[in-house]
Amino acid sequence: MPERDVHHTVSTEGAARHVDVAYLPSAYRRDEADPLRAIAFWNGQHQFEPPALSQRVHALAELAPQLLSLARDSRPAVRETFATCFSILAKAGQAPADREVWRALLGLAKYDDDAAVRAKAERALADFEHCGMVARAS
Repeated sequence: MPERDVHHTVSTEGAARHVDVAYLPSAYRRDEADPLRAIAFWNGQHQFEPPALSQRVHALAELAPQLLSLARDSRPAVRETFATCFSILAKAGQAPADREVWRALLGLAKYDDDAAVRAKAERALADFEHCGMVARAS
C-alpha cells in the first residue's frame, strides 16, 4: 500500500497552499469583508475589537442603580447576589464608577456577619480594581 493512502500519515503533496483565518475574532465582522483584515491583525496593523456585550450583561448594567438596595437586604444570599452582580459587571468592563457601590461593597467585605458574603464582596472589589470601571453620564 502506498504511503500517501495511509490516513494517519501527514503528506504535504496535496495540502492546501493557503492559511484559513476564519477562526480569528476580527474575521467575523460582517461590515468588512476584507480577507486581509485577519492578517493585518496578526501583523499589528489592526487592533482587535472585542465582541459586543451580551444582552444579559447590558441588562444587568442598566439595573445597577436598583441593585444597591440588595446590599441592605437581611438575607445573606441576596447580599451575595449583589456582590456577584457587580463582580460580573466588572469582569465585563461595565462596572459603574459609583461611590455608593464602592461603599456598599467595602461595608459588606469588612462588616458583614456572613463569611460567604464577605468573601463575595472581597472578590467583587478585587474585580473592580483589576478590571476597572466605566463612568456614567449624570
